[in-house]
Amino acid sequence: MSSGSFYQGLLSMTNWVGNGVMPLLAGLMIAMGIYKFSRGGDFERYLWGAMGALSISGLLRLAEVFARQGSGTAQMFEALLTLTDWVCNVILPVYAGIEVVRAVLGVSGVGIRLNIGDDWMRHAVAAFAALSCSGLLRLLEHFIAAGTGGVA
Repeated sequence: MSSGSFYQGLLSMTNWVGNGVMPLLAGLMIAMGIYKFSRGGDFERYLWGAMGALSISGLLRLAEVFARQGSGTAQMFEALLTLTDWVCNVILPVYAGIEVVRAVLGVSGVGIRLNIGDDWMRHAVAAFAALSCSGLLRLLEHFIAAGTGGVA
């Protein structure tokens, strides 16, 4: 048995766990959080656990970028660029959706009935800020892509 087949097997297992098992576990954590919420329990730990499980796939992709680039001077810049792109274009829109739902629930009075408080405006501003950050990064990416062809 050669070492190449061992490394290929390790890579296949890592891809299976990161891209197959962890999203399934995230779904189960979200289901458990909904159950805990329906019983009046603390559900945020399940939400954070689901976000962490979904982050495994992104961290796996970051490790693949490191392995593909090898060692070099641009590796840290590319890693930071990939991390920023992933956070701003994947995590922030999902977080904005969560904040919009929290704001709608706050405006509808669900928070008052649950003694959560009247902070719907803070959730709306957080959603706007998250989407603005994502949109600005997309705009910068467009300008950089358009600028690589030279000035016309």
